[in-house]
Amino acid sequence: MDPIPSQDEGHGTLGEMACGGRTNLVLPRRCIHFALFLLTLPTLLANPHGIQTPADLLAYLRQISGTHTISGQYVETGDMAPINAIHAATGKWLGLISGDYFHYDQVSGVPVTSFNASAIAYWNAGGLVVLNLHMPNPTTGGPVYSVSGLDADGLLKSGTPTNAAFMNSLRLVAAGIRELQNAGVVVILRPFHENGGDWFWWGTRFRLSSEQFIELWRFTHAYMEKTQGLHNLVWLFESGQPGIPTTTNYPGDAYVDIVGQDVYMDQPADASVVDGYSKLVSTGKPVCMCEFGAGSPELGNPNFDERTLVSAFQNKMPRTVLFVQWWDGNAGRVGWGMASAKGVSEALNQPWIINRDGISFKSGPRHVP
Repeated sequence: MDPIPSQDEGHGTLGEMACGGRTNLVLPRRCIHFALFLLTLPTLLANPHGIQTPADLLAYLRQISGTHTISGQYVETGDMAPINAIHAATGKWLGLISGDYFHYDQVSGVPVTSFNASAIAYWNAGGLVVLNLHMPNPTTGGPVYSVSGLDADGLLKSGTPTNAAFMNSLRLVAAGIRELQNAGVVVILRPFHENGGDWFWWGTRFRLSSEQFIELWRFTHAYMEKTQGLHNLVWLFESGQPGIPTTTNYPGDAYVDIVGQDVYMDQPADASVVDGYSKLVSTGKPVCMCEFGAGSPELGNPNFDERTLVSAFQNKMPRTVLFVQWWDGNAGRVGWGMASAKGVSEALNQPWIINRDGISFKSGPRHVP
């Protein structure tokens, strides 16, 4: 048996071999690059898709715009059973999961951050993460759909009970997002969605004016990024469903990264949907379908063929970079999740669709010079 070579025979530590065997303090460029690579290695290993920053994610979405659409589904506060069932039935893990810090009927302004565990695990496995906020009414304490009684003028006015409740919720939301940031997760944040309607307390068809909503969005953006110092956010703006102008209440390019619309119907390529899509494309931002459900906003359609949705993206709305199928939960009635649709395996296996194992961003060479 040959003896193990000693370092004197030209074999040393990994660092010494990478640095040409040098151990003095004057390090060559190759050694410096290797040291930097080792420092970034844990981050690279924790991001198998190569996405490390919001800029990376946006660059990736622009790369696939016009050629592919990422699959996804809503999991509320982190129930992964439907996602696991889809994988068992199709052999595919969806490209993203979309979760929430609040239950739809929740009356407490304290976030439920159980979604974080699911989000971190899915991110580390190569998937993307969307976060919604069905935040309760800060004036009445009622659920998100408690639209009456909102103190719109006091919402951002320091010293009012409404502002105190709102700021407490926002502070706790930020703490939850910071946990995701510390785990290396880039979050697509979708606050105050469907804001052009009158069914959520922030909707501008009821208490808030469009000007007040824009102020609310910009305040929240500044609070998260400047006051709280969060730097893992991609901001998704969406004003409503077909019939509501898709750029109603738009807060400005500096405050929005992605735009989208919600669609609940059996014909996702309907003229109203495509018209809304065209208006979104005109903003120059990446476009998505933030929520999709066959049937109607009240009831899903178990006879819907998922391939119809993929065809709509490919033939009518090709710059749709991602979609989120809404969930199966619907108070005991038929929901909208993929478990309630037909042709799901065929749809997810179409080349147009990017699932979790297909997400891969390369911004440039990462090898050691």
